[in-house]
Amino acid sequence: MSKQKTVGVWLTSALLACSLMAPIATGAAPERDAERSSQQQAKQEHLNHKHAHKHSHKKMTSEEIKQMRLEKLKRLAAYFDIETEGKTLDQLKKEVDQAKREQPEKWEAFKQEFRAKKLEKIREYAKQKGIDVEGKTLEQLHDELHELEERSNHR
Repeated sequence: MSKQKTVGVWLTSALLACSLMAPIATGAAPERDAERSSQQQAKQEHLNHKHAHKHSHKKMTSEEIKQMRLEKLKRLAAYFDIETEGKTLDQLKKEVDQAKREQPEKWEAFKQEFRAKKLEKIREYAKQKGIDVEGKTLEQLHDELHELEERSNHR
């Protein structure tokens, strides 16, 4: 090997060694590891479909999601007195969106009614399971029901 190639290989090796050691010397490696760890954790949480209630849900199929959205759209259309017969999903969605924009007070009332109905349903179910419901939010009841289910599954 020529002297010029030997110096080139040595210089490349020295630069590579320095670049590998630089993060360790500056303390950047732990920060980078922590960043990677938090990114991996976020990705895993996303894959597990976690949310504020700190537990995961069964993932729905795309067909189940479409059906659920269609049912919700039909409920909204009925609430806003929109005829659904003979309309495509896109037409119905556009009409419902327009009604929400034109009648924001009615839209807010719908959301409040929906939340109240949902809270009442979960309260009834929690009572059936022997859970005290007084003064508890929807999220608290949801979490307690999930914990109860987890305990019964681990027996």
